[in-house]
Amino acid sequence: MFWLKTLLVTVALCLVNATAVAAPPDAPMTAGTPGRLELTAALAEADYPPFYYVQDGRLQGVSIEVLQRLSERLELNISYRRLSWPRVLQSLKDGQVDLVTTFSNTAERAPTVVYTGIPHAFENNHLFTLADSDLQFTGRLEELAAYRIGAIRGYTYGEDFDTADYLLKESVLDEPTLVRMVMGGRFDAAVGNPFAIERAIGQGRPRDALRFLNPPINRSPIYMAFSRRNPAALELAARFTTALVAFKQTPDYHQLLAKYGLTVSETGE
Repeated sequence: MFWLKTLLVTVALCLVNATAVAAPPDAPMTAGTPGRLELTAALAEADYPPFYYVQDGRLQGVSIEVLQRLSERLELNISYRRLSWPRVLQSLKDGQVDLVTTFSNTAERAPTVVYTGIPHAFENNHLFTLADSDLQFTGRLEELAAYRIGAIRGYTYGEDFDTADYLLKESVLDEPTLVRMVMGGRFDAAVGNPFAIERAIGQGRPRDALRFLNPPINRSPIYMAFSRRNPAALELAARFTTALVAFKQTPDYHQLLAKYGLTVSETGE
């Protein structure tokens, strides 16, 4: 009988290991205190610094650390699910995830989510083009009418850019694709967050092959937002807002901004 018990235990362990190995690539990454309510937060597959990205095998970024601080104050656990950006939007709509960490507040998105009452950071989006391009930009979108401009499908770059139907805009899935399209001459320019674009350039490409244009296309407040399919969405948004207001008054918050290359003025404080 001893050998049979040993065999059964071994088989059970193998099944557990096999299940772990077979977990889907978008399975939640979970860590936290046992017994607490757990919320699932959606992140795009492509890293989006300084808001969220993986470095040295660890998920980090200003949105991640702010969420960690708030969840500790509220005694909640957070798991993360990485999806393509269109699937992030659909998962919020369907209630397959509870919240998104890094979201612009637009009228089109409001029926799907409840936003925190204040942003936790701000983002500047800039045009970028080849270093030897003669494209110039002084802040008037009309100057871009003759150029092919790349953007990310499902992103917002401010109402002026989003509604500029006279621009030749083409959408792609993520920042690495934007970089490839500009480097390959498929786009004359593209719009992006410089932190994310520089990371997307990656190894094997000279960073000085691209240049960013000033002024930025837009400056957008970044919010957390909760799926309206979660029955507690309104309550969660209110609780997170209260915790965020308090956290933003602490030295810890200002140190966090400095850690990720942001300043108080850049976050609208």
